[in-house]
Amino acid sequence: MQSTVLPDRFISAALALLVFCCLTGCSVARAQTFTLVPEDKVRLRVVEWRSTDSRYASWEALDGVYTIDDTGDLSIPIAGHVQASGKTTEELADAIASALAEKAELPGKPYIALEIAEHAPVFVTGTVQTPGRYPFEPRMTVMKAISIAGGFLREREDNTYFERDRIQAAGAYRTAVLNRRDLLMRQARLRAEIAGEQSFEIPTELVGTPDVDKLKAQELNLMRLRRVDIDSQIAAANDLTRLYGQQVESLEAKISSQKRQIDLAQKELDNVNSLVSKGLVSNSRQVSVDRWVADAQGTLIDLEVALTTARQGLSEANRSKINIVNRQNSENQELLNQVNLAIGRAAIDIQVAQLLGEQAGYDAQLAQMNMEAPGVGRAQKNYRIMRRNNDGTYSNIVADEQTALLPHDLVEVGLDTNLQAPTSPLQPALQTQSSTVPSSDIAGDDRASRGWISQTGSN
Repeated sequence: MQSTVLPDRFISAALALLVFCCLTGCSVARAQTFTLVPEDKVRLRVVEWRSTDSRYASWEALDGVYTIDDTGDLSIPIAGHVQASGKTTEELADAIASALAEKAELPGKPYIALEIAEHAPVFVTGTVQTPGRYPFEPRMTVMKAISIAGGFLREREDNTYFERDRIQAAGAYRTAVLNRRDLLMRQARLRAEIAGEQSFEIPTELVGTPDVDKLKAQELNLMRLRRVDIDSQIAAANDLTRLYGQQVESLEAKISSQKRQIDLAQKELDNVNSLVSKGLVSNSRQVSVDRWVADAQGTLIDLEVALTTARQGLSEANRSKINIVNRQNSENQELLNQVNLAIGRAAIDIQVAQLLGEQAGYDAQLAQMNMEAPGVGRAQKNYRIMRRNNDGTYSNIVADEQTALLPHDLVEVGLDTNLQAPTSPLQPALQTQSSTVPSSDIAGDDRASRGWISQTGSN
């Protein structure tokens, strides 16, 4: 009977699985699988098989908890930025292993243990007792999120907190609007700089707003200052280019002249050699002319070396001039990406402030509801979810109490005050609305329909 010997790679894989189980305490079955989103926190463990001493070594320097940033990336030492948003933990672990193997030039991929340490939060707003940000829990539904937020908003005799929240919401709304206005103007300026334009137009949605001309003047002044800076750098590079160009021309002329001198010296040497062979000239004359030829050839070599150096300097100066423009465009594009993300966050801030501000007129509408049918609980409740897609856009989804939530969802709770007719869900056309940036239409226009109230309160 022949004995069977397992290959080393199978033994290594089995040992790796055992080490991973010990490190992470992983279970065989998982109740729910999530794709990662910004603000998720993941716990990372890295193990490498070292064949030199036949053991698995942990990369303790990389072990720890990492947070996915707003762009959906995970920043890990050595591996750099790894796209995480939209991936499962298994897919992200494979991507990190590939990045580490490539950057560290490993013979094979290290073993990665990755698990979700903390989900991104969910946000609850509208007619709930305590709107705000709450930790996400697996199998969380709309109703569970409302329960965590203190339940539905209840009628109170003391309306002081409504006025307080209205003032706070008004301030938050004003701040968010001004912030978004500044960001839109900066976005227009950066786009103009990237396109190489000397000025830019005021964005259409800002035309006619207060102080918009002053804001444009500030951005235009900054644009000109940045243009002066880049022009000065390019001018310095051009001066260096001209200097090296003149040096190249001068050296080429000297080399041409030196070659003619070498030709004359070589002819003189040939004549002297002929006279020496006939005994008409002394050997000292031959040595002198020979030295002259050697010196001329040495000078030619020095000139050619200097010409090569000058040409290299000219090439580097031209390349530096190109790099100045490319670096400026790259920085502007990075700034533009950050501004685009900030505009999206500002739009959400505006929406939340609008929802909080609606409570200023809540008492009168609530009183009318109680006259027709006592008790807020008898009004038809409506639920909407704003969900961020993997590509950075947002979708508005009509939901019910049992709709499952995902990390980073924003849940909006409203009341339908139209009690004279049977209540019905919102129109299907409102079920999915996507936009690159959440707009004020999502925040307020739909709420203008009859019977919709979205109020907030606090304990």
